[in-house]
Amino acid sequence: MVSVIELMQAMAVTFTNIPELVALLENPAPVTAYIDENPTRNSVSKAIYQMPSGSLLLAWSGTSMDIEAETMLAWTHAIQVYIRASRGGSALAVIDALVDGIPVPGDGLRWRYCPLISGVLPTVVTDMARLIDEEGIDYYVVSTATQETGDN
Repeated sequence: MVSVIELMQAMAVTFTNIPELVALLENPAPVTAYIDENPTRNSVSKAIYQMPSGSLLLAWSGTSMDIEAETMLAWTHAIQVYIRASRGGSALAVIDALVDGIPVPGDGLRWRYCPLISGVLPTVVTDMARLIDEEGIDYYVVSTATQETGDN
């Protein structure tokens, strides 16, 4: 199995290399990969709530293997991208720039058409949604799935 930490860090770097996305975020450190660290980082909900304006937070939500699939067995990693638009900005514009983003430097293709690290297939965007926290505040999330090339 590939390292989930390495996968998330590669995704964060890729997003940081999308000029149109970074321009919309207007934050000096716009992308954070949430890596659990006991006892200081043990609540994704708290991290989402504390996100600064103009930022993305990447959080791993699970890894699974579809043992009933007719294809080769491989792990699939689910990573959520939480979005907090800049003041006066639109989360929908951020979602558009994220989903269709082309990293620079790169090969001119959208980030989701290329593997993020060795040992994985290109990431699939599986869902985009508006959610509401306990205080009734909307936040936005883009869900992704990254399948490994095999169970190594």
